[in-house]
Amino acid sequence: MPVGSLRVLLRTGIACAAMMWVGVALATPGTDARARYQAAVQLVNTGNDDQALALIDEGLAAAPQDLPLLGLKGRVLLALRDYPGALATYEAYLAAGVTGANRRGAQQIVQRLSAVRTTFLDITVANGPATIYLDSRTEGVLCTTAPGCNRPILPGDYKVIAERPGFEVWTGRIAVPAGATTRLAIALVEKPSRLTVRIAQTGAQVMVDGATYRAPAEVAAGTHHVVVALAHHREAQRDVVAHEGKPVELDVALTPIVSVRVEPAGAALSLDGQPVALEDGGLAVPAGDHELVARSPGYLERRVQLPAIRPSDDELVIALERVPPPVAAAPVPPHISARRKVALTVGGLGVAAAVTGVVLGIQSGHLKDDAYALCPSPSISCSRAADADRSYDRGRSRAIAADIGFGVAGAAAITAAVLWFTGAPEARVAVRPRLGPAAGLDVAVRF
Repeated sequence: MPVGSLRVLLRTGIACAAMMWVGVALATPGTDARARYQAAVQLVNTGNDDQALALIDEGLAAAPQDLPLLGLKGRVLLALRDYPGALATYEAYLAAGVTGANRRGAQQIVQRLSAVRTTFLDITVANGPATIYLDSRTEGVLCTTAPGCNRPILPGDYKVIAERPGFEVWTGRIAVPAGATTRLAIALVEKPSRLTVRIAQTGAQVMVDGATYRAPAEVAAGTHHVVVALAHHREAQRDVVAHEGKPVELDVALTPIVSVRVEPAGAALSLDGQPVALEDGGLAVPAGDHELVARSPGYLERRVQLPAIRPSDDELVIALERVPPPVAAAPVPPHISARRKVALTVGGLGVAAAVTGVVLGIQSGHLKDDAYALCPSPSISCSRAADADRSYDRGRSRAIAADIGFGVAGAAAITAAVLWFTGAPEARVAVRPRLGPAAGLDVAVRF
């Protein structure tokens, strides 16, 4: 149905309701239904159709066949584009017994509204939900898509308006033929967003999607790549998302780069305990105090304190010192095996025996000399012969003991030499002194 015909229907409904109100009000003034009708009319005149409809339904609950209330309800439902509801209301209006011109007008409305039983408008919005209006926003909301809506409608040509916050308003026209379902697919477009980029340092260059950024900038919905560059600073790259026309704000603080030269060049660097690497001859150092450590095999570790305030053009030179050569350690005496320890002991005993033999030999000579001094010749009688004999006997005894000492010393020397040169820990040595006509030491060595 054309829009003009729809407006005719509204005017006809209003006229019928007014005429019915006049006729019934004269017949039955002061009833409760009449009071609700009058209040509902005032609400309709002020544009409060929903409140008026609620008040009308309260009156019809008490008086279901009240003609003025039925006529007014049909008018309100037409205004709200509730065509099935209006059709049912006007059919009830006729069944309630309306007569005369009001009946003829109601019959015309029913005849024209009957098309809504078979005529529908099906609207889908790909990126809804969206609010749908027909012809004008002042005509009221047709429906809200989530993601679509299907409404009975009168045949005709309509202007469709789709709205969603953050999206561009969509408008289009559509012809709705009678007795069919007309489908309309709508794709809303997000509004552009205002992008604001704030840099902590002055003089930085900002690129957005490869183009120079000029504030303020409008960017389409979606993801955008932002690059911020400044001399002596590490380049910053950020991705921002624009959505539903909402403003996008990006704050960037660039990291200064300290020029660093390290000797040797391959030294490993760590900043506050974390490994770092040079970037184009420099090191990105965040604001604040930091400790830089350089290490390289064969060099001494170097630690450098970086203060919070640093000249941007200052170069930091880190020259590592080589590790000094090791100091030669004092020679460690070789390990002496158990056999060689025995050899040293036996050798010591042999030396002691030799010294004893020498001392005894000297004493023996002196005693013999004393005996010959007392009695020079055994064939000549001597008054001190007895003393001379005792001295001689003592000298001879010490001579024998000296011989034994020399024998022991010789045996010990031989044993010590054997033990020292063989020196294996498995060797077992047995040393036993031997007394008698041939005094000495018996040494048994087993390997």
